[in-house]
Amino acid sequence: MAGGQISQGTEDTTLTELKLLKQYSGLELFYAIDPTDGVVQRSRIANLPAGVDPQVGFEDQSLRNAFVAYAAYVAKNYSPDYLALGVEINMLYARAPKQFEAFVSLYREAYTVAKAASPKTKVFPTFQLEDLEGKFGDVHPPQWEVLDPFRGHMDALAISTYPYLGDHRSAAEIRPDYYSQLKARWDGEILISEAGYASQPVEGEANVGTEEDQLAFLQRLLGDAEANGFSAVVWLAALDPAFAAEGAAAVFKDVGLRKSDGSNKLAWGTWEEWARRPLK
Repeated sequence: MAGGQISQGTEDTTLTELKLLKQYSGLELFYAIDPTDGVVQRSRIANLPAGVDPQVGFEDQSLRNAFVAYAAYVAKNYSPDYLALGVEINMLYARAPKQFEAFVSLYREAYTVAKAASPKTKVFPTFQLEDLEGKFGDVHPPQWEVLDPFRGHMDALAISTYPYLGDHRSAAEIRPDYYSQLKARWDGEILISEAGYASQPVEGEANVGTEEDQLAFLQRLLGDAEANGFSAVVWLAALDPAFAAEGAAAVFKDVGLRKSDGSNKLAWGTWEEWARRPLK
């Protein structure tokens, strides 16, 4: 999509996906545009075209044009209920501050065009909770100020959470206000845009993952979401994800609520029970 021109491949994919969506009426659509590389803690842009200097990144005008054009395209053609422009974007704040500043201005441009194309769509970036707390990867002081540049151009507070990748060795160690504190940070709609917890030990982490602890975390998360009026909880993967078999992504290899062969883990029954509850 160089220079903001939508490719034929993208248009073909859109037609296929829109046909599939018609089979699932009654569901809310959450669409995320994710430009950063999660493998390196989102410190750089993922899959840059050959002509874009990584050091320029979000300051490159052709890239900015493409991002804004795609945001408008998604909003117009999918009309999603929720549209995330940037995923776990606070991780860029400390790791590449110049790129973060460039992204903020780009985000505001994209927010404006997306809202014009689909006024009812709720548009926002997502933030990584353990990193906001300063407990993910390189330990640092809490960085809640990273929300401020987006206020006024953010329709909801969307949070990802993986406590086992922070300093929690078990679900029982998660402090009582861990999720309720979000209401003090934001007075509008709040949702958990991404969540996960390992059901097996994670190499290189202090915790010992078990199915019992995964279940305890899921129960805690769903209970807190309901008690605090969060609008949604999205789990990273129903099945243990194939993409996480090795490398940096291996910390996610056991986050599924079901095993890769389709058999259920302990937490699956709880997820099914909550998913079957009538919407209010």
